[in-house]
Amino acid sequence: MKKSIYYSFVLCTLSLCTLLTACAKKPAQQNEQQEQPQENEQMVNDQTVNYQDITALTPDGAELSLSDLIGQTDYVLLDFWASWCGPCRRFVPVLKEIYASQPAGHLQILSCSVDQDIMAWQVALNEEQMPWPQMREDAEHPCSDKYNVQFIPHTVLFDREGKIVAVNPEEPDLEEILLGE
Repeated sequence: MKKSIYYSFVLCTLSLCTLLTACAKKPAQQNEQQEQPQENEQMVNDQTVNYQDITALTPDGAELSLSDLIGQTDYVLLDFWASWCGPCRRFVPVLKEIYASQPAGHLQILSCSVDQDIMAWQVALNEEQMPWPQMREDAEHPCSDKYNVQFIPHTVLFDREGKIVAVNPEEPDLEEILLGE
């Protein structure tokens, strides 16, 4: 009986910790022969000023690049997420509200999934109905590596010129930046 209570307590504690923290990014499946980033390619962190271009596949299999969106609107919010990440899924309605509240040409969001399971990603896309461009990294398109993503959700806000304005801004900070234009 004591073991049962103990295991229930441990399970509840682990569940609570998972809900209260961000999800760790699953490591991408990598080939042994995959090339390392070239010396002139820097990992993006809080001190990096300009964006690093990323390219990945959209749900219909076409390639999409961050550079396709930079400069088209005042801001681009790059959102790393996954179908299995509870905090990511709870953040989607917040992003939808922010996106819907912005005037045309002010904000574009680009969601990049770190899902390894294509079907799980597509099911989540169908459930979430996000009205902005979607892409998914894979072994050939390791997008999250360029932005040093350790946990998800992970967001990066760029201005029209591609300069990083904020990394992982809280909702009020993001709204303040977007209103400050």
